[in-house]
Amino acid sequence: MPVGMVGPIVTLTLNPSLDLSSAVDRVQPERKLRCAPPTREPGGGGINVARVAKRLGAETVAVLPAGGSTGLAIQQRLTEEGVPNLVIPVDADTRMSLSVQDRSAGSQYRFVLPGPLLTSAELASVIDAVVTVETDPGCVVISGSLPPGVSPLIISELAEAFRNRNPPGPPILVDTSGEALRAAINCPGVIIKPSVRELELLLDRPLHDEADVVTAATELIGGSRCEALIVSIGSGGAFVVQRDEPSVRLRAPTVKVRSAVGAGDSLVAGIAVGISRGEPLVEAARLGVAAGTATVLSEGTNLCRPEDVERLLLLVT
Repeated sequence: MPVGMVGPIVTLTLNPSLDLSSAVDRVQPERKLRCAPPTREPGGGGINVARVAKRLGAETVAVLPAGGSTGLAIQQRLTEEGVPNLVIPVDADTRMSLSVQDRSAGSQYRFVLPGPLLTSAELASVIDAVVTVETDPGCVVISGSLPPGVSPLIISELAEAFRNRNPPGPPILVDTSGEALRAAINCPGVIIKPSVRELELLLDRPLHDEADVVTAATELIGGSRCEALIVSIGSGGAFVVQRDEPSVRLRAPTVKVRSAVGAGDSLVAGIAVGISRGEPLVEAARLGVAAGTATVLSEGTNLCRPEDVERLLLLVT
């Protein structure tokens, strides 16, 4: 792996979850299904990014609101894993999510619960914490869904707060969806990581092939204020589309998929690690594709192993 950190990675997860994973022989309706013993992992976009970045040797800190027994469990597991974290206490219980593997069909079912409502004071505490936790971060990652009732403009507010504190501010990498994603594309200088499906929703049209994806991403950058798009295309890899630069297609190596949980977050983590090391965006995205591919080799909610990332990085073309 490249060495020589420019600055630490700060991640923000506004809607964290405690992720439970189990398996059954066969999913059937109206039946009581006996599950395998569950695993419990801290979850949510920015949390997973911090966990993977730590595994890849980066200095990182995960910022998140958390409450109740589930929030405490998330903090405990992050600490046990050696991931530095800054938890802002909130009154409501942090949510849970569930993934169940159907062994007979090889299918995975993912159930995601809504997050709790945050008070205005709690949200203000989160914003203040993430902006001040590091004096000079090498990269800031805002990843995951927003809690109910939080304005999608929160991302642009955070970006502006970073710029005002230490102009021109750190690189900001955003991975979200829906109206939050639509608002984020108009944040000056940010890097956006949408999927093809999210790109289709933003432009309200289907994208039939790779040429359509590049055209759409180029069009989106031209009509927005973001700096770059890294469009994930699942097992196929990613496109890197930068303002005033030719697009680059990164192809992921073919591997056996055991679980897709956390693959997108691992992609973002690899990108963030590369950015925090001062690498060009294409090379940072290459590391991201390797990390995302390595994660699908793991079962359940397990994330990538550094040795798999090292090996697969050489195969990303």
